[in-house]
Formats: sequence, structure tokens, C-alpha cells
Amino acid sequence: MRKQGEKMEEVRPRIRVAGILVENNKILLIQHHKNNKKYWLIPGGGNDWGETTKQALIREYKEETNLDIEVDEFLFFSETISPNKERHVLNLFFKVHRNNKNDDNIQLGNEAVLTDLKFVTKDELKSITIYPNIKENLLKIVNGEKVGNYLGSLWND
Repeated sequence: MRKQGEKMEEVRPRIRVAGILVENNKILLIQHHKNNKKYWLIPGGGNDWGETTKQALIREYKEETNLDIEVDEFLFFSETISPNKERHVLNLFFKVHRNNKNDDNIQLGNEAVLTDLKFVTKDELKSITIYPNIKENLLKIVNGEKVGNYLGSLWND
């Protein structure tokens, strides 16, 4: 949010990195509970100053899921811009895999907003609320199909 007296060019979008982990035709999602709403996200988080997107994704994945991952490739990005222009997030989505597929140590991180972590099927994905709404791309990825690089601005109310 812009502070009083701050020029528009001093305000920068937040960068959020997210790792798409697909195993056995299921995708790993994490549930958040904020402002009396529950919704699902691709695990990930904010990019800190001086940290590469790859470093940020590995760190955030460990914090949220307790998994050690490797980043395979950049897949696509979207933006979320609130109607009042107070929030602007660049969402960068990467394909990831576990370092050790036999690692059963998936564990929900301890941030208060995190409420669930699980692999969901394609059918489950169709019926849940996910932010930003990238369901079509996720279904394509689970099916092994290509997706476009830029999804535009996606804002969920």
C-alpha cells in the first residue's frame, strides 16, 4: 500500500514465486485462511531482496511443506492487481520436483495462515477455490500439455 506522500514510481509490485509439484497425476496445494476466507495456493511465497527466484522458491517450499525441492523450469506468470490498485503481485510459476521422491516428510509449515497441505486430483482441483485462478493451466500441466507464458491479470474476489 502506498504511504502518504510516496510517489507512484516508488511503489513496486510484490514478487511471489510458486512451485508446481505433480506426482501420480495429483498436484500439491496449500490452504490459507485469511480475512474469514479459505482458499488454496501453489506452495511458495515472496522473493526477498538479494535472493534469486530459485533460492526464494527452495526456501519457501521448505518453510511451507518441509520438502527439499529442485526447480526444473519456468512455466508461466500472472499478475494480481486489486481493483483499488493497493495490491499488485507478480506470480512466477515454476515446475519443481522433490530431491527424494521417497521422502514422506510432507509437513504443513507453522505460519498461522496455513491450514492444510495435500495432493489434489484433477477432479478436486475443479471444485476448489485457488488464488490466483489458474485451474485451467494446472489441469493442462497435470495432463502434460503446454501452457502459455503470460496469463494476464487475474484477481479473485
